[in-house]
Amino acid sequence: MKLIYLANIRLPTEKAHGYQIMQTCAEISAQGVDVELVVPNRRNLTLGGKDPFEYYGIKQRFSIRKLPCLDTVSGAWGRLTSPLGFWVQTLTFSWFVRRYVRRTACDWVYSRDELLVSLLGKISHRLALELHALPKPKYRSILDRSEQIVVITSAIRDGLVGQGFPPGKIVVAPDAVMFDQFSRLPSPSECRQRIGLPFEKKIALYSGHLFDWKGVYVLAEAARLLPPPWQVVFVGGVPEHVERFRKYAAARRLSNVTVIPHQQRELVPYFLGAADVLVVPNSARTDRSRLYTSPLKLFEYLASSRPVVASCLPSIREVVSEREVVFVKPDDPTDLARGIRIAGENDQSARTRAAQQIAQYHSWANRAKVIAQALATLPKS
Repeated sequence: MKLIYLANIRLPTEKAHGYQIMQTCAEISAQGVDVELVVPNRRNLTLGGKDPFEYYGIKQRFSIRKLPCLDTVSGAWGRLTSPLGFWVQTLTFSWFVRRYVRRTACDWVYSRDELLVSLLGKISHRLALELHALPKPKYRSILDRSEQIVVITSAIRDGLVGQGFPPGKIVVAPDAVMFDQFSRLPSPSECRQRIGLPFEKKIALYSGHLFDWKGVYVLAEAARLLPPPWQVVFVGGVPEHVERFRKYAAARRLSNVTVIPHQQRELVPYFLGAADVLVVPNSARTDRSRLYTSPLKLFEYLASSRPVVASCLPSIREVVSEREVVFVKPDDPTDLARGIRIAGENDQSARTRAAQQIAQYHSWANRAKVIAQALATLPKS
């Protein structure tokens, strides 16, 4: 079976979707599928020409093909012309993708980009679409054309079924973790020495982008409610978001908040291992966070043998229960601070053992098996 995965992304990219796509392709390839990832030939001014397999620490190789486009998104010119730059880049890439797909033999075309797939028009290949939220009504036609729909939460599946899509067409495959990268970490003191975090502090750590819907500003406000020696560390985010977040913390004199920019993938396990508590503070104010997200950080946290505090949301409860994490009220700094202290100042060994079992099940390999099996066994319509 040959599968062409279409992704309109810079590769590599600092954003989590690049890692998720690379892991998905690698593990589907490991299932014996001939995978080719098709991406635009775009620049990444931060990461330069780094090899994506080395950047993401992925050993399983598969084919990556870069097609031309007018790269009006990267660099200063792209920022000045956005959103026009985005549309020029997307339309030119989709033109080359359409030509390539129509002349290339394969069993499946697979993508998580509804816009790109809609721009392809009708193709003779079987189409599989991966959804990370309920799509807009304008994409109804491409969902109708898709023979397989992969979703990351049950809420997305239920929403699609409510819109009339047959349940047999939908498979739920949450995000996942490379368990071995996070489950065999050195001691917290060794991790702190490796990455330069203070030994004398109790550390609550968040890793990922600094978007409001991820609850990072609520976590910053919770920091002021934590007594010494607690320190709240944020790791990740693009430069403009890091700068804005630092200004926010400085304006509110949050002296126990530390903001560290995006780090190389190989260092992320050490940051998690250095923490006393790991935090998933997602907001309940958007359906994206409340129902549709499947946070990569959650699975990595669970694998790392560190106590986890998480917002009590359906999207999070789909993966874990009180057996594995300390739940707190979303969007509530006081309750978040309470949960951090409970997790960081009491024995959580039973929870961390249970969490590792959950993480071990949610491997990228297991996720790929679900997807590959669904594609291989689905009869032609």
